[in-house]
Amino acid sequence: MDQRDVSQSVRGRSEGIGMTPMRILAENPMGRRQWTAVALAIFLNGLDGYDAASISFAAPGIAESWGLDPAALGWVLSMELIGMAVGSVVFGIAADRFGRRPCILTCLILMASGMLGATLSQDVLQLSTARILTGLGIGGMLASLTAIVSEYANDRWRPVVISTMIVGYPLGSVLGGLVARHLLVVGEWRDVFLFGAIVTILTLPLAIALMPESPIWAGRQSVGEGLGKANKILKKLGLPSAEEAEAGGTTGGSASLAALFRGPLARVTILLTLAYVGHMTCYYFILKWMPKLVVDFGYEAQIGADMLIVAMLAGSFAGPVFGFVASRITLPLASIIVLLGAALAVNVFAQVGTDRFALIGAAALVGVFFNSGGVAFYALLAEAFPAELRGRGIGFGVGLGRAGAAFGPAGAGALFAAGFDLSSTAFIMSLGSFVSALVLMWLFYQKKRTPGMPLV
Repeated sequence: MDQRDVSQSVRGRSEGIGMTPMRILAENPMGRRQWTAVALAIFLNGLDGYDAASISFAAPGIAESWGLDPAALGWVLSMELIGMAVGSVVFGIAADRFGRRPCILTCLILMASGMLGATLSQDVLQLSTARILTGLGIGGMLASLTAIVSEYANDRWRPVVISTMIVGYPLGSVLGGLVARHLLVVGEWRDVFLFGAIVTILTLPLAIALMPESPIWAGRQSVGEGLGKANKILKKLGLPSAEEAEAGGTTGGSASLAALFRGPLARVTILLTLAYVGHMTCYYFILKWMPKLVVDFGYEAQIGADMLIVAMLAGSFAGPVFGFVASRITLPLASIIVLLGAALAVNVFAQVGTDRFALIGAAALVGVFFNSGGVAFYALLAEAFPAELRGRGIGFGVGLGRAGAAFGPAGAGALFAAGFDLSSTAFIMSLGSFVSALVLMWLFYQKKRTPGMPLV
């Protein structure tokens, strides 16, 4: 039986009574429109990665141009993390209430406005405001994209589609970093933000044209109207019509968030979020400060950008490898190993000195362990919450994690300003990932002792 026969066979089953949009998407082969939307989502996540990393590439030029001390620069580097935290939670809820597509388009507008605002900023306050605005879009984009991509994909391709989309984030940082490196040579730090603003603006009409609403979300709205909207989208995707709407409707944001803190799930929510905060605090310290630290070693700004590119490139390859390893030795054990490795890697980077090849190796080590740690927490958060709470559970964990992580770059800046050297600062910041590993050890120990406790 060839692929066309298989497709027709599956579609024939899908046309039976009782088929919902979710089952139709899950059981039918993915068509061209679905793959196009998924490809666009990967690109949008890459754009997210560039916009988030742009402040790191621009940091040496900002510090030199405005004469910022480490403490002030640390807060500037943290601003979009605050926006990302709020955006993850707010748009995670909004995507469930108002749809994935309008949230994605709104986030693109916020990102473009923030990047353009950074280009035109004349002081720290203006730049900080612009970065918060950019962060709102970045955080909301990730939450909305994760939901819509998982709903576009069928059962066969969903794991591949989601993991590829996640890898798009560091790849966007890498490819954008190559552009930023050139811009720093021929122009100035403002050009890094201007490039991001132009690309984001050009992407908006593509998203409008090529990314339809999720049929699953549409089918969960008021039964008659929702099913009709879902079937219109399914027709555009080349899929058969649904006979029944999805069970249940859109729930209120407050009820869903409150459910995260009921019964045994409360302990998992609190501890997993705290562990994520610890790792992200260390992660964003080294991510945001790396180009500036390399410049302080005596290298030019483009070499600092190169080191961040090395770290993000290594991290983009490490994510899929982590998934393979976790499937062999269990997700909990793999997560603890990479968190301990991250704590070690940041100290190695601080100790290697000014030798360029040693710095390249240390940057790659940082990228491997820190990105694997981030992937680990997305997997842990996804496994920790039941399906009806998963989207908001992830949004809450990621949002709070990034809010706490804002103190990573700022805290490091305060330590530098207080006279701490790089080795001492790196050791203090590495405690975030180390303590995170300890929290997970305790959490998994409690899981073994408590039958029925949520978590992997």
